[in-house]
Amino acid sequence: MSQLIASLAAVALTAVLSACATTKSEDVKIYSPAQLKQGEYDTVGRIWVDTWRTAFWVPTYSSRDDGIAALRDKAASLDANGLINVDCYGDSGLFGGSQAFTCYGKAIKVR
Repeated sequence: MSQLIASLAAVALTAVLSACATTKSEDVKIYSPAQLKQGEYDTVGRIWVDTWRTAFWVPTYSSRDDGIAALRDKAASLDANGLINVDCYGDSGLFGGSQAFTCYGKAIKVR
C-alpha cells in the first residue's frame, strides 16, 4: 500500500513540475516596436528598471551579445516569450577603462 502511495505521489509531483516549467531563453524572441501592436502582447516586466536598485547599479556586460543573452535569460525566468524595445549602450567609464555594455528591454507575453 505504501508503494502505491509513493508511486501516486511521484506521478503527481511530475505533473506539477511539468506544469510549472518556464520558458527557455532560446525561445524568447526579440521584436522591433513596428512588429507588434499594443494589444498583441502583455507586459511582463521592464528588465533592469523595475526596481529601486537600478538607481545605484545595473549589470554591465563585455559585449552586446552577452547583454542580450542576459536579457533573454531574465525574460525567460519571468515566463515571457518575447522582448521589445531592446537597446544596449556602451560606456568606457569615468576613467576610460574597457568598454562595458548596459542593455535593457521590456519582457512581454505575446498572445
